[in-house]
Amino acid sequence: MKYEIVLFDIDDTLLTLESDGTWRKMFGRLLNEVGVQATDQNYQDFIDNNHRLWAQAENDEISTEAVFDNRFDLPFIQDCGVSAAELDVRFQEMQQHESTPTKGALDCCQKLSQSLDLYTASNGKQKTQATRVQGSPLAPYLQKVFTSESVQTLKPKPEFFAKILREVGVADKQKVLMVGDTYGEDVLGAHNFGIDSCWLNLKQEATPESNLCTYQVPDLGKLPALIM
Repeated sequence: MKYEIVLFDIDDTLLTLESDGTWRKMFGRLLNEVGVQATDQNYQDFIDNNHRLWAQAENDEISTEAVFDNRFDLPFIQDCGVSAAELDVRFQEMQQHESTPTKGALDCCQKLSQSLDLYTASNGKQKTQATRVQGSPLAPYLQKVFTSESVQTLKPKPEFFAKILREVGVADKQKVLMVGDTYGEDVLGAHNFGIDSCWLNLKQEATPESNLCTYQVPDLGKLPALIM
């Protein structure tokens, strides 16, 4: 078999989050708690701000803590009496209870774990992501949860992957496959580090002309047949 380990992104790869509306519902509950109406525009403003802050963090312009402390720093919520940082603490607590696998994820992990070591490799807070994984039916098949907080480096930086491989004791990059739904972080990150990747193309987006992914699947249930 070509691979020894598989690294999985978590959000919208192993576990649903934004793709199935989970985040939108969480956002609505959070704003309702502080007496603010959750509109589609408000939610889009939050998503845009979150993406902007993560991009700044990836460029070393701000820390990851600044992402979490400021992504709720939005005009429509500033007068609610709760700080942006505290709102994010509440949001993280809600997220810890969201552990629904994406389509095909359970079958994929069950099959691959019979002959491969499976790990997560995701950006985010360690407690939040580990709690979500541990509360899911995928937990028995995953060796360890790695996050940007636990390795102290953001994906897609090469050092993110390097630290994980050192931790699991794998030196041969050809034995590693990265699987994720975000082309820029998961596919390009893996490519720049020198490992194979599988793009989980949930939204059936057009493949970039460069097409740097080794594999592409619409759901994780299709992955075992490609690599086993």
